[in-house]
Amino acid sequence: MEYSPKKDGIYALAIWSAPILLFFFLIFSYSQLILGIFILSVLLSFWMWNSTRYSIENGELFIKCWVLKKKVPVKDVVKVRRTRNYLASYALAVDRLEITEKNNQKFYVSPDNVEMFISELKKYNPNISIS
Repeated sequence: MEYSPKKDGIYALAIWSAPILLFFFLIFSYSQLILGIFILSVLLSFWMWNSTRYSIENGELFIKCWVLKKKVPVKDVVKVRRTRNYLASYALAVDRLEITEKNNQKFYVSPDNVEMFISELKKYNPNISIS
């Protein structure tokens, strides 16, 4: 099952600030160089904003965020807890889930439908601690 990420304003501002600033440069001092950089920044921002996805298939959690990809067997997940932080991660929102693996490695995701996401994880690994 595939899950879209929750997206909030802080991350929208971070991702879309370069195209917005370049747009104002275009308005007040047009040049082909600025136009080219503007177009590239819009495409890059669009890609970053729309490429994040989480999916759980056949007992594995697949995470895709821009050029970053991660695959985690759900059986290796020991803990899922809700958190609010700004650490770099596979999340586009401050409200996110901290997922801890057996090797004590942690990563963060922000699925739009948290309850369904956790329920799906528990189907494959009922021993996951939720807090």
